[in-house]
Amino acid sequence: MPHKIKLRVPGSTSNLGAGFDALGLAVALPLEVVFHFNTASTQILSVSGEGAEEILRVDDHLILHAFQRACRELRRPTPEVALEIENQIPLQRGLGSSAAAIVAGLLAAQIYFENAFSPQQILDLAGELEGHPENASASLRGGFTINGVENGQVICENFAPPENWAAAGFIPDLKIATADARRMLPPSLSRQEAVGNVQSAAMMVAAFAQANPKLLAFAAKDYLHQPYRKHLVPGFDTICEAAMHNGAYCAFLSGSGSTLLAICESRRAPKIAQTMAQAARAHGLTGRPRALSFSAQGASWEDSS
Repeated sequence: MPHKIKLRVPGSTSNLGAGFDALGLAVALPLEVVFHFNTASTQILSVSGEGAEEILRVDDHLILHAFQRACRELRRPTPEVALEIENQIPLQRGLGSSAAAIVAGLLAAQIYFENAFSPQQILDLAGELEGHPENASASLRGGFTINGVENGQVICENFAPPENWAAAGFIPDLKIATADARRMLPPSLSRQEAVGNVQSAAMMVAAFAQANPKLLAFAAKDYLHQPYRKHLVPGFDTICEAAMHNGAYCAFLSGSGSTLLAICESRRAPKIAQTMAQAARAHGLTGRPRALSFSAQGASWEDSS
């Protein structure tokens, strides 16, 4: 059993418009965690990067919670661990921070107990802990993921996104908890709206699989969650329109928000992100522009024993 491992888990965006709880995409915002095993007590040694102070204050720490849950699933004694955390994923911004934390904790148990879980078991447990599978699958496997759940088992396929595509993003200072955003959703949809979402989500898969940007504007149309959640983000429509007018292929709410992302050519991403920030400021919304590359690789680790 290792004495120390270092994990690197990418962040993610989800839904990509209409693919609610189904489509995920890994982004190059890593969470890095060093696990020191069999220490005197379980503790957080250090945290740096995004949300460092908040992560240090959390009593029910997601990384530790996932690690301890995995140990219970395996019916193994839970070793004491000490963590060093470096996080680049903004918290509660729709960029997969909770899924990455869960994946890190589960994989630490998997490595410590020498592959006691199958890859499918890790995927299923991550989806259960997160409550939906698409962020966790993207963090685990990397790339563009298509997900479903049947009898508690996650069905997932993934492939590498187009190399010359990236995301222009605007990350507001505004935080939105996923649970709060889900309460905004309607209890039902009309048949026309349901059909529209099926068509859009299917087209999003085709657009990424074929690297066809002409499909993306249609593919990002959504009738299920964005019309209800966008009111949480001041200037949502204006920010998306600014991205499109400056060369983006499509724009959408990242997960449950508050981040907005626009898919575009990689070389255009920095400029488009700046135009999104300018549009946001006109509505009094503060935050950061960010060009984000996609991550074809999922979670990785080094045994530093």
